[in-house]
Amino acid sequence: MHHVQDDLVLRPSLRAGWVKLGFAAVACVLPTAEVWVSFGPGAGLVAGAVLVVLVALVAAHLHRARIVLTPREIVLRGAFFRRRRSLENAVWTIRATIVQPNAPPADNLFLLDAHGGVLLRVHGTNYTTEDVDRLVHALGLPCSGPEHPVSPKELQRYRPGLVTWAEQHAFLLGVAFAVVLTLVIAVAVLVGVVLTME
Repeated sequence: MHHVQDDLVLRPSLRAGWVKLGFAAVACVLPTAEVWVSFGPGAGLVAGAVLVVLVALVAAHLHRARIVLTPREIVLRGAFFRRRRSLENAVWTIRATIVQPNAPPADNLFLLDAHGGVLLRVHGTNYTTEDVDRLVHALGLPCSGPEHPVSPKELQRYRPGLVTWAEQHAFLLGVAFAVVLTLVIAVAVLVGVVLTME
C-alpha cells in the first residue's frame, strides 16, 4: 500500500527545458533561412511559421507540465492532456533509464497493479533524477528495474508490456517522420512560391 502523506508537486526542470528549446529554435533558423534563400520570402515565412508553432507548443507544454501526487491519486498534466489515476490499486513500481538513438537517457517510472498491468507511466525526460527519486520515495511502493540503462527492446525483454511498439521501432518511425517532414516542407515551399507569384 502507498504511504503518501502530503501532496507532492513536481515541475519540469525549466533550465534544462529552455536550453533544449533554445537549441531547437536555433536549429530551426537554418532550414528556414535556406528555404527563404532558395524559394523566396513567401516560402521562408510559411516554413518559419510552421517551426515557430512547433516551438511554441513545446514551450507551452514545459510551462504547464507537472506531476501532482496526493494521498489518493497521481496526476500527470501537460499543455494538452491530463492523466489521473487512483493509487488504490498501485502495488509496485518499475524504474528504468531508457536510451534511444540521438537522445539523452530518460528516467521512466511505471506504476503497476497487482497483476503487473501498467496503471501509469511517468516520462522523466524533463524531470531531474532527484525529482523522480522524490516521487518514488513519496509513493512508498516497492521499486525494481534494470540496474543499467536499457533500450526499449531490452526493457521489453526485462518486463513485457512496459514499452510500446513505436518505442521499440524508433528507427523505422524516425524514417517515416523524416519523409512526412520532407513532404510538409515541400508543401510549405510550394505555398510560398505560389504566394510570391501573385
